[in-house]
Amino acid sequence: MNATLELLPTAGTDNLSLNWEQTTADVELTVVVPFYNPGPALRRTVERLVACLTDARVAFEVIAVSDGSTDGSAQTLGGLAGVRVIDIPINQGKGAALHRGFASARGAWIGFVDADGDIDPQHLVDYLAVARTGGHAVVYADKRHAGSVSGASGFRKLVSVSYSTLVTGLFGLDVRDTQTGCKIVRRDVLATVLPRLRERRFAFDLELFVAAGAAGIDDLKALPVRLEERVAGSTVTTKSIVRTIRDTFVIYGRLRDNHYRPTAAPARPLAHAA
Repeated sequence: MNATLELLPTAGTDNLSLNWEQTTADVELTVVVPFYNPGPALRRTVERLVACLTDARVAFEVIAVSDGSTDGSAQTLGGLAGVRVIDIPINQGKGAALHRGFASARGAWIGFVDADGDIDPQHLVDYLAVARTGGHAVVYADKRHAGSVSGASGFRKLVSVSYSTLVTGLFGLDVRDTQTGCKIVRRDVLATVLPRLRERRFAFDLELFVAAGAAGIDDLKALPVRLEERVAGSTVTTKSIVRTIRDTFVIYGRLRDNHYRPTAAPARPLAHAA
């Protein structure tokens, strides 16, 4: 099956949710790849992702979500088996793209990875192996892990450390790195927290961890990651930094208002057939 393209109307993400009934024994892992004008890096990233999952004999689907891209990158994914492309007409943010992809995910595990070429998709194969063995709620990349290697610029490292310090002070999370774009979440956990998530931009990752903590979900596994220099260029700008900090305080306000308290405990999924 080659890549298929789905055009979606511009709409909010608040009513999107993940239904456990959508899962299928044919898909163990869904990987959502959000992207915005990544140029040639997109095809290379998704090709590498498909190759890694195929070589590891993982039953997978890839959902690549264009967040209003205007560079024609979505069309470069033609011919890739197991890849579906969702095209959101107007740029809304990374979180909005992830919400769109999650709403269509069928896997028992749901992962996501940046499209910009700084994270080798092989990490998702390695993380899935750990997730399978431990049944963890979330397995995530931690660039502050002792085994991690980072080719990021000094500026990006400074921004990362400063932001993690802010997050620790506000939320007291036992998570040193909320923002690195490579994670795997157990389906029932994501189905529990997703209806509470509102962030459409870069603070989505933080909100995921905050909502999980509020739901009493604490089996979070940090693993090393190797970060290369971004092929498609940095998305860290003064505007994005200010917006993310603002969104972080909005999340804090929601937490104080008990917004993330779940209405029901997550139901454990059935084991996926190998």
